[in-house]
Amino acid sequence: MKIPISWLKKYVHIDIPPEKLAHRLTMAGTEISSVNEIGSAWGNNKLLVGQVIKVDPHPNADRLTLAAVDLGNGETSTVACGAPNVAVGQKVAFAREGAQLFSARTGKIEPLKATKIRGVLSAGMICSNLELGLGDDHEGIRVLDKNAPVGASLADYLGDVVFDADITPNRPDCLSMLGIAHEVAALTGEQVAELDLAYPESGTPVEERVNVKISDPDLCLRYTASLMTNVKVGPSPQWLQETLLKIGQRPINNIVDVTNYVMLEYGQPLHAFDFDKITDGTIIVRVARPQEMLATLDEETRQLTPPMLTIADSRNVVALAGIIGGSYSGVNEDTTSILLESANFDPINIRRTATALRLSTEASYRFERGIRPELAPRALRRATQLILEMAGGKAARGIIDLHPGYNDPPVIKLTQNRIKQVLGVDLSMNQIELALTSLGFKCT
Repeated sequence: MKIPISWLKKYVHIDIPPEKLAHRLTMAGTEISSVNEIGSAWGNNKLLVGQVIKVDPHPNADRLTLAAVDLGNGETSTVACGAPNVAVGQKVAFAREGAQLFSARTGKIEPLKATKIRGVLSAGMICSNLELGLGDDHEGIRVLDKNAPVGASLADYLGDVVFDADITPNRPDCLSMLGIAHEVAALTGEQVAELDLAYPESGTPVEERVNVKISDPDLCLRYTASLMTNVKVGPSPQWLQETLLKIGQRPINNIVDVTNYVMLEYGQPLHAFDFDKITDGTIIVRVARPQEMLATLDEETRQLTPPMLTIADSRNVVALAGIIGGSYSGVNEDTTSILLESANFDPINIRRTATALRLSTEASYRFERGIRPELAPRALRRATQLILEMAGGKAARGIIDLHPGYNDPPVIKLTQNRIKQVLGVDLSMNQIELALTSLGFKCT
C-alpha cells in the first residue's frame, strides 16, 4: 500500500518528520518498508515548471516540433519535442541540461546532455512521467495543473514523500488512506477530519429506475448503488491524475479514476456500469450458472462455474462480483448514464473465485481480507459526489441500500483492568477514550 504524505494530510494533521512517522507506524504494527522521496534527486534549479508559449514544426523532421517554453523571470528555452500532445498554453515539467532523468534507452538515471536533434540544438527537455520516474507512460509529456507556478522548482511543486506499507492480512482497514489516517491520529493524539458526503439530488427516486435483487444474501451482505445521468466522460482533473500516479495507478477517465481514488481513500472497492447497457434497469446478485461466460474488462473471456458470485441483469452476467467488471457494460467515452455499485461480498467466495480464475485485482485483494459493510454507503456517496463534480450530470434521489445479510456492529465492553492485563500499562479513562476515538470508535 503506497501512502503519499500529501494525501494523508488531507485527513489528519501531521507535524512530525516523515522518517519519524514511518518509525512510529512500524512500531505500532503498520510496517513501513520504504520511504520514497519524490523529487529528492531533481534539485532546485534543473527541473522547473514551464509554460509552452509557441510550437513550430521542426524544419528537418516531420514527427518533431520545436517548443518554446517560458521558464519565468523572462527566460525562455526552445527544445525539440517528439510528444504528440504538446500544445501552447500547457504547464509542463522542463528539464535543463544536467538534470538527472530516467533514460528509457538505458534503463538508468542519467544527466541530460545538450544535443543536436536533426540539426537543431536542444539544451533541455519537456519531460514525460517515465523520465521523471513517476510512471511508465512516455507516449506524451506530463501536463501539469493550469495553476502550477511558472518558474517554480518542480521538486517544490510536485515533490512528495510516499510510504510503502506492508499490510498484514488481518488489517484490511489499513488498505486505505483513511485507515492509515486513523492510525496516525491515534499515535499523535489528533482526530481525523470527517468528509462531507453531501451532493445535490433531483428527479425520479433511484428505486423507480433501478431494481436490485440479492439472490444469495449469504454471499452479499450489503449492496448499495446510485444513479447519475447526463454525465460527460473525459480526462480527470490534473490533481486526481497526479494523486493516482504517485501510487502507481494509471489514470483512465474521470469515472474510473474516481472509483479507484475512493477505493484507495476508504478501502471500499466500487464499480461503475454504463446504465444504458443494463437490461431492464435490473441488477441481480446471484451465483454463476454452469459454463456461463463473461468477457471481462481485461479483454479476456472467462468460463464461470458455481458458486462464483456474479452481478447480472435480467439477461446476462455483467460483472464478476468483487473482482472485475464485464467489458460490455463498462464505461467508455460514449457513456452518459452511470450506475455506481458499492457492495460487500463474502471474502471466502471472492478468494476462491480469484484463485480459481487466477485473477487478482485491487478489489479482490481487499474483499478477500474482509471489509466492514458500513463502508459501502459512505464510499458510494463520496464517489457519487466526486463524479458529479468532475463529470457533471444529475444524481437520482436517494440510493439503493439492501442489506439482508448485515447486522449492526457489535458493542464491546472494555475495562481498565482488562487493558492493563493485556498491555501491562496503566491508562486513564481519558487516554483510552482518546485512543479509541482517534481510531474511529464511538465510546459511551
